Amino acid sequence: MSDALAQACGEEAERLFRQGCTCAQAVLAACAPKCADIDVETALRLASALGAGVAGLRETCGAVLSMTAVLGLRHGPATPMDDAEKAALYAEAQAAVADFDAAFGNHACQALLAQAGIEKQPGDRPEPRTQEYYDRRPCTAFVRFCAARAMRQTP
Repeated sequence: MSDALAQACGEEAERLFRQGCTCAQAVLAACAPKCADIDVETALRLASALGAGVAGLRETCGAVLSMTAVLGLRHGPATPMDDAEKAALYAEAQAAVADFDAAFGNHACQALLAQAGIEKQPGDRPEPRTQEYYDRRPCTAFVRFCAARAMRQTP
């Protein structure tokens, strides 16, 4: 995949996120149709419960989860993996997560949001997507990074 395509996927993920998609949906929908026989609607549905750190639990960042899913679509076999294939794919996914951690300091949703001063409260529910929402959350940078990194040419 070219650097131009990776950048375009990052921009598309940001656009989708700003239109109301979850972080996970934005990354998968921006990338999956370009590397697999998956349409945008299917990608949106597949990732719909992964946002906000898996269904709002604020565990692993949903954008990171979709980034690794895209790597699986690009490089994973369509049959059960042997140990060597599994090791190679895991190494690639681990490198991508390490790149995210280097850029943002963590890949746990709760910790990433806490860095921005957003703490999880009991009974938290999804918030309306307003300009203030996007201004105070760092998630736009996460979706752009994850989509571009997932589509980047690897050696």
